[in-house]
Amino acid sequence: MLGKAMETLFIRVWVMMKLNLFFWLFSAAGGVFLGMGPALKVISELFVAHGFEYKEITLKEGWQLFKHHFQRGNVLFLGFATIAVFLAYNLYLSLQVQGLLFLMIDFILVFALLYLFSTFMYVLIFDANYDISLGHLVRLGFTSNFSSFITFLKMIIGSGMILGFTWKYKGLILFGTVALLFIWNYLATKYWRTEIEGRLE
Repeated sequence: MLGKAMETLFIRVWVMMKLNLFFWLFSAAGGVFLGMGPALKVISELFVAHGFEYKEITLKEGWQLFKHHFQRGNVLFLGFATIAVFLAYNLYLSLQVQGLLFLMIDFILVFALLYLFSTFMYVLIFDANYDISLGHLVRLGFTSNFSSFITFLKMIIGSGMILGFTWKYKGLILFGTVALLFIWNYLATKYWRTEIEGRLE
């Protein structure tokens, strides 16, 4: 029993490491800036398709996905990244000013950034699960945050803990952080995905 549990743990850790290394490899292949979006698409597609079946997750399939999703991955990533930079810059400016009004604005901008992050996670997850247009994909991701506040909290708190752990152990940036963020959010949204699949049947 213990041996089986240890084997399962090692397999899951290896899948996480493998996906994370794929992310950095394909990011580099796209020149980093134009590679990160498609690389995120690669690890999301691979995990949704194969889960923790580590033998099925191959570099060859990853490369095919990278080429196939290069444009779409960049449109999604750069679109969300642009909004995130805009919100973060406004938050930075707002923090320079004291007063109750600007404190309220600070909270609104922080919430908007967290909401944007969870929406992007939903978009990655749904895009790997369904064949859907970009417009409908973004709307589905945006509205999914309203499906369950508990799920939203799970995504934000879990992701925050992963990033906090990464801050303490920087080696995770190379070997785990990105893949772990996606896997955590994929598992955290299981209930809502099941609801959607039930409605589609």
